[in-house]
Amino acid sequence: MTAETSARDDFEECEDRSLYFTLSLYITEKKVTAALGRPLDPETLRTFQPGYRGSKRLRDAVEPLFNDIADRERLGAVDDFLLDTLCPRAGEFLEFTAPDEIEWTTEGRRFIATPPGLGKTRLIRVRRFWYTHANGAIGYHLSFRYNYEHTPGDFYFLSLIQKLAAPKEFSAADRPTGSPPIRPTDAETGLGPLDRIKVKRAAGSAQSFWQYVRDVFDADAGDLFAQLKAAQPAAKPVATLEPAFAALVSEAPFIEVPGLVMPVSRLMFFFEDKTFFRRLLPEPDPDTGRPVPRTLMVQEGCYLPFQKKLEGLNPKTHVDVPEVRLGEEYWTWVANRPDYDAFTDAQIEAARKTIPAMEDRRRQDCLQYLFVAGFNQNIIDFMNQDPSEILDSTDPIYPATEQQADERKFVRYANPRALITYVEKARSLEAANDFIGTCPYAFMIHVVSMHNEFMTREYEASAFDVIGKVEAFGNRGRLKDAAEAFYAFRTGEYAAFYRDRYMNVFRYDTESEVFEKMTQLRGIGRRSDYIERLISNMESQTRDREARINKSDENAMNLMLGALGLFGFFQLTFQWSATLSPQAGVVTGEPQVSWRPPFVHLPGLDWSNTSEMIAGATFYSSAGFSALLLGYLGWRIFRSFRP
Repeated sequence: MTAETSARDDFEECEDRSLYFTLSLYITEKKVTAALGRPLDPETLRTFQPGYRGSKRLRDAVEPLFNDIADRERLGAVDDFLLDTLCPRAGEFLEFTAPDEIEWTTEGRRFIATPPGLGKTRLIRVRRFWYTHANGAIGYHLSFRYNYEHTPGDFYFLSLIQKLAAPKEFSAADRPTGSPPIRPTDAETGLGPLDRIKVKRAAGSAQSFWQYVRDVFDADAGDLFAQLKAAQPAAKPVATLEPAFAALVSEAPFIEVPGLVMPVSRLMFFFEDKTFFRRLLPEPDPDTGRPVPRTLMVQEGCYLPFQKKLEGLNPKTHVDVPEVRLGEEYWTWVANRPDYDAFTDAQIEAARKTIPAMEDRRRQDCLQYLFVAGFNQNIIDFMNQDPSEILDSTDPIYPATEQQADERKFVRYANPRALITYVEKARSLEAANDFIGTCPYAFMIHVVSMHNEFMTREYEASAFDVIGKVEAFGNRGRLKDAAEAFYAFRTGEYAAFYRDRYMNVFRYDTESEVFEKMTQLRGIGRRSDYIERLISNMESQTRDREARINKSDENAMNLMLGALGLFGFFQLTFQWSATLSPQAGVVTGEPQVSWRPPFVHLPGLDWSNTSEMIAGATFYSSAGFSALLLGYLGWRIFRSFRP
C-alpha cells in the first residue's frame, strides 16, 4: 500500500510478507515524577486521556482488545492508559536507506556482504504512541511496518533493523582511555548499522535512525508533559527535569560492544507471512494427519553446500582476522543453487516426498530457514549455520506441545531483547493496526514483560544500594542507622516493587504461557528470587543488629540501676554514720571496722536496751542487704558486657 492511498483512506490493509516491528523505550516513574514535579497518578490520567489529541480514539479502539486477553483491573478500575502523540493519524511514512555493503565480525572472521537489493530505499510507515503504567512509569512506542520480499537483500535489511537496537556482531574502533562512551545518537559511532542506515522524513534531511527517534521523542514528550502540567499544576513551583530524550530515557552499557551505551529499550517483531509460518509450524502430513517433524524440514543435504561454499571463500593466508567476501558470485549461487542442476525434474519431484520443505530445485526453503533461525537469535551471520543450529533457533517458546501446535494460531520466539511472532493471518492485527501499528495481544505480552523487567532492574539497583548503606553503617557501629535504612527500604522500594509489578494477568493459556517464558528468558524471576534472598539475609542481619541495640540499651539500664544503687548506699552510709556517731548517744565511740564478723563493731551499744537493739539490728540488716544488692548489680553489669 502506498503512502498516498493510506493517508487518503486512513486505513492500511494487512498483507502477506509484512513485518510490524515495535521499538519501545521505558521511562521510569522517578524520571516522570522529576519531569512533572509531582507523581503521575491514574486519576489524573483518567480525566486527561479523553481530551488529549487522539487518545480517546486509541482508547475506544484498542483498550477493549487489551482487556479481552488480560485482567488489567485493580480495585475496580484500569490504571494503564494509551495516549496519542504528535504523529499523524494515518501514521508517518519514512524513507529508510541501507548501505550496499555491510560487514561484521564473528568467530574470528570479518564478513563483508553485498546482497543484491540491500542498498535500495524503502518506504516504511511508523505510528507512535504512549502507554502509561499504574505506578507512573511510561513507555514510548514506535511501531513500523514494512512489506518485504524473500530475497537476500530484504533478509539482510530486516536483520539490520534488529541490529539498530541490539548491534551485536559489530565493533567500534579502539578509543583512547578516558574517552566518553559511544551513543547511538552520536554523529559517528563507528558501528555499521547505527551510522549507515539513514532515515528521511517527508520534510527533512537524512539522519541516523536514533537521531530520528531522539527528535520525535523530544517533540512528543515536550507536548505531552506540557499538557500534563497544564492539566494539573504542581501545588508550588518546583524545578523539573527537561522532558527530552537525553534526560528521560535511561541508558545501559551494551555488553557485547565495549564502550557503547544504548537507550533502555526492547523490541517486538510481528511477521504476517504464510511461508514463514508454514516453515516454522509445518502442516500435517495428509497421509498420517500428524505434523511433519522439523527434523524432516531441515535436512543436512541442503545446508552442507552452504558450509562448503563459505569455506571456499575463506582466505587460506595466515592473517589475524581473515576476510570472507560474500559477493555477486556467491549470491548468484544462493539464488539458483546450481548444485541441483544435475537432477532431472522427475528426480526433484521424487525427492520432494522425503524432503517436505523442498518446493523446487532452487531450494529457497533453505535460505528462508537460515534467515528466520538467525533472526530469532539476532544473528546477522545467518548464512553460516548448520542444521542443528537452525533446529535449535526455530524451537519456539509457543507452541510447546503437539496439542498447542494443532491450533495453528501463531509461532512465538524470544531472545533477551525481542519478542518475535509469526502468523499466517491475524484478525487482532487487522483490528489494531490502524491505531497502534501492531497486534494488541502480542503487544500486551511485550509491554507487561518490559515493565516488569525494568522495574526488576531498578529494584535490583535499589536493593544493592541499601545493602551497601546497611553494611557501611554496621561497620561503623551505627546500628540504629543501619536498621532505619533497611526499614525505609522495606516500606519504600520493596513495597512499591511488589505492589506495582504485573503478575500473570493473561486470561488465556496462549498468552499466559508466553508471558511466563518471557519472565524466565528475561531473567525477571531469577533476579527477583536472588534479590529476595539478599533482602532476607539483610533482614536477619538487621534483626541481629536490633538485638544488639536492645542489649546495649539493657546494659545502659543496668549501669543506671547500678549507679542508683551505689547512690542509695552512699546515702544510707551517710545516714548511719550520723545516727551511730558518739554525738548521737547511741554508741560510746567511733564504729570499728575489722575482718572479724560482723566486720563493723559498734562500741558501747547496749543490746539489752530495746531501742538500741532495734537501731543495731536495723543497721546490720540494711548494711547486709546493701552489700548483697551492690554485689548483684555488679554481677549483672559484668555479665552484660560478656560476649
